[in-house]
Amino acid sequence: MARRIPDLAAANPVIMGLLEYVLDKRDDQILSGEEKSIAITLGSPKSAPRALRAALTPFTDPAYDDCELWDELVWLSRDYRCFKIKEPARRPSGSAPWQGVRLFFEDSCEAMIREWLDRPRPHRVDPEWQAALTRFATRFENPEAFPPGGLELDAGFDGYEQLLACWARLGEELAHSGGMSWRQLSARCFFGDSKYLDADGHQALARALFPELCERVQERPLLMHLYLPSQSERVVMVENQDSFLMLADCQPKATALVYIEGYRGGAARVRLPGVARFSTLNDIAEPARREFIRWWQGQAEQELPAYFWGDLDYEGMQIAAALRRSFTSLDCWRPGYAPMLERLCSGGGHRPLQAKKNRQRAIESTGCDYADTKLIPALWHTGCYVDQESVTPEELHTAAAKVDF
Repeated sequence: MARRIPDLAAANPVIMGLLEYVLDKRDDQILSGEEKSIAITLGSPKSAPRALRAALTPFTDPAYDDCELWDELVWLSRDYRCFKIKEPARRPSGSAPWQGVRLFFEDSCEAMIREWLDRPRPHRVDPEWQAALTRFATRFENPEAFPPGGLELDAGFDGYEQLLACWARLGEELAHSGGMSWRQLSARCFFGDSKYLDADGHQALARALFPELCERVQERPLLMHLYLPSQSERVVMVENQDSFLMLADCQPKATALVYIEGYRGGAARVRLPGVARFSTLNDIAEPARREFIRWWQGQAEQELPAYFWGDLDYEGMQIAAALRRSFTSLDCWRPGYAPMLERLCSGGGHRPLQAKKNRQRAIESTGCDYADTKLIPALWHTGCYVDQESVTPEELHTAAAKVDF
């Protein structure tokens, strides 16, 4: 779900003009390969650079109240942190409050503003990348799968030709060996690094580059930890280890807990026999374990309610949506998310850039009503995230006490 620009900002021609001007400047910087800070001096439109004149003209247009336009710009800068405002050292008597002010654009807000104005970042294609791809294109089933701007040159690679040679070798290994796991393929093709294909969507890129050959990959089992009561009435799947252990310490009497470690990529196959392998945290009779495994594999007579509890960010919502492909009635677990939602809405969240989450992809809906009407709108409105581990044991015990746990 794209974040929508506030109505007050959309109705202010100065704000709209300045935001468009800033993105024009940033786009020029991206295409030239030199990004730097952007500052704007507010003054007479006649003396402003040509590209800035249209944005400042409403200040001197009698159809508008320039003080009101300025107040709304100050509000945007304060509440959405789009600009830092620096007042002039000296202000001539009789001048308007906006005259001579310097605005410094906050780079961390660029993604939000691009969503507001529906202006994606342009792609600068490195000529070296393009030349290397031309030489290697025939070694991929679908070379168009590479990003329009090309791949980033990861640390450890001497150049794009070496990087593309590794990706091309992936197809050769699949064609001649087959039956290997992603970790084995990664180690063989990327300088012994078994986890290279785990990172930053690399596995998805491999599938896109070699859509037929990747069908030969042998999927690894998903190892999960389980807390199991003697009789389970519901199942809560937990994204992070600390939160799983904290829940298990509550010793729920009727709720099974599964630590899934954020297995979004395997969510579509997680209920297939033999895919998920469980280690049990507590001592439990074998019949209860066998009955749980039957339920997990969709072979039980009765379907248990299933829930997910993870980080309150877009990646967490992506995991919930992925799990619903296997657990069709799965909902986000309210007792766990409630204190996180309260913390987020009261200003206690962190910005994506702070936690290096600025590349998370927004999601419009998960299929869970609670997530789609409460959690995702809160993420969109605040532009911030809250991690699962922020919930204290006291908050969790209080929340769990309110439900049949």
